[in-house]
Amino acid sequence: MSSGPELKQRKADSGAIPVALVGAGRIGAVHLKNILANPRFELRFVVDINMQVAQEWASRSPHAKAVATIEEALQDKELRAVVICSPTANHPDAILKSLRAHVAVMCEKPISFKVKEIDECYEEAKKQNTPLLCAYQRRSDPSCRALKEACASGKVGQLQIVRTISRDHPVPTIAYLKISGKIFHDCGSHDLDVCRWLLGEDPTEVFAVGSAFNPEIGALHDWDTVMITLKYASGAIASVDLARNAVYGYDQRIEVLGSQGMVQANNKQNTTVTLATENGLHTDPFLYSFPQRYSETYALELDHFANVVEGKEPPRLSHADVRAVAIVADAAERSCETGQKVHIKY
Repeated sequence: MSSGPELKQRKADSGAIPVALVGAGRIGAVHLKNILANPRFELRFVVDINMQVAQEWASRSPHAKAVATIEEALQDKELRAVVICSPTANHPDAILKSLRAHVAVMCEKPISFKVKEIDECYEEAKKQNTPLLCAYQRRSDPSCRALKEACASGKVGQLQIVRTISRDHPVPTIAYLKISGKIFHDCGSHDLDVCRWLLGEDPTEVFAVGSAFNPEIGALHDWDTVMITLKYASGAIASVDLARNAVYGYDQRIEVLGSQGMVQANNKQNTTVTLATENGLHTDPFLYSFPQRYSETYALELDHFANVVEGKEPPRLSHADVRAVAIVADAAERSCETGQKVHIKY
């Protein structure tokens, strides 16, 4: 099957974590590949209403079964973990049911578009004493973590400006964009999380502008090109540059300016070879899209989840982190809609 990984699961080690994968879409395929490759996990269930796809994916593990609902998977009393990759509107229900069954959860971001539902999920996690990890994968990315270390260690001095660029390639499908929660909560939330993570504080005000050059995206009352400016109590400033269409490849960059220097995380390419001729300099294009750019990152994130399940470390994002990102995304969207600066209330 072309839409899923061509892998058989490695033989599970004794004590491997029985896990269910919920959602057999594009990001589900990424997590499936990593579950099958990680001997710390044993795939038990693939949950999706498309049973043909679920059965094909489940066939890659001798232990796995395809089911249509998460309730069926949760009947397995040996199940210890679930990775949720379904559409965002379905996240809270799947999270709450899993937590109430005392099954640890890793959920693709966002937990919900609604702060109230985010709070409900984390309060349930606390009540059940069961971990909930929101999967903002850049927290596990080696380049982003090295950049964070440089900022936190004082190597660039007092942090003054953070600039992030996130430009999609290829343009997401209209079917996806209809359920994405719009650009601020979808791709923009990654950058909003990165900015507050690097600076170690929440923004106090935001101003955002956006355009829809693609009429199909405009018809959704969404934007395909956005600039966000954030101000922090320390005086630091952050800017976020988002676009749904970078024809030259998946463009992901971060730059931090401090009083003692500057640190950057740049794009990845397949090779670092540069060919110089009389016609100019030629290099490999940027990686195709997010599964390629963050291939290693997703594997590391899943390994972090194994540590969370086994009680070896806490989730890299807290309730406060996830809640704050949603509030800032709401404020940025409101600024874009009104053309006014918004003071953020937490």
